[in-house]
Amino acid sequence: MRMGAGRSLTPGRITSPRMDLGLRGARVIVTGGSRGIGAAASRIFAAEGAHVAVVARTLADVEAMADEIGGIPVVADLSTATGVATAMDEAMAQLGGVDVLVNNAGSSTGGSILDADDQAWQETIDLKLMGYVRAMRAVLPEMQQQGSGTVVNVLGVAGTEASPGYVLACIVTALTHVSVSVGQLVAPDGVRVVAVHPGPTATDRLMEMVANAAAAQEMSPQEFADTVLGSRIPQGRVGRAEEVARTIVFVASEASGFINASQLFVDGGSAAKI
Repeated sequence: MRMGAGRSLTPGRITSPRMDLGLRGARVIVTGGSRGIGAAASRIFAAEGAHVAVVARTLADVEAMADEIGGIPVVADLSTATGVATAMDEAMAQLGGVDVLVNNAGSSTGGSILDADDQAWQETIDLKLMGYVRAMRAVLPEMQQQGSGTVVNVLGVAGTEASPGYVLACIVTALTHVSVSVGQLVAPDGVRVVAVHPGPTATDRLMEMVANAAAAQEMSPQEFADTVLGSRIPQGRVGRAEEVARTIVFVASEASGFINASQLFVDGGSAAKI
């Protein structure tokens, strides 16, 4: 991995324990990097000494996270081709290149095929599917030219098992295929692409998703996640954003240099894939 090219940047100002994965000076772009799993990943990359560009659409959130970790704020709407291209160009220009892309922006609404209307489908395709695809297309030529780089696509276990109530999880299924396909394509160039599938994870997004079900049982969203969702997971609880983030950072490092075109599950054993 080629690190430290470009202008001098201040490594992240973070007190989290370092895993010392050899990422000091790495140039990292994290989309959806201001909240939840993305924010946790931004913090840990910074704690490892990486230079981090935090990409998200809300100015206040992006600036707050970038200020916290000593990173670069990039405000962008990643649901459009222009938005992705501008964001990746800005991030790479300020970082002096790119060693790691973490695709983490976007989510999809729940519901069956009878619930999800055309707008819901199109929004998910634009932001989640095409946002990831366009970001990869933007950074891969740079990585191929330098002979190194890693793309980590944060997806989710919902895309690995069909269910009647979450039809839009099929977009995650498509991105899993894309991750493996692209990983095989760029492997000869020294570039890796890996999919990370979190299970239910205690983020604001999860709390929003379970709010109605929690209210129906007269519980807070957090209580519902801890008890109802946790009871369905072999380890007896939902995950923490930091647990998923540590996996992302590990995958991005040379410590996982022989992991490519594959999937990692961070789900407490709930997927039980063989």
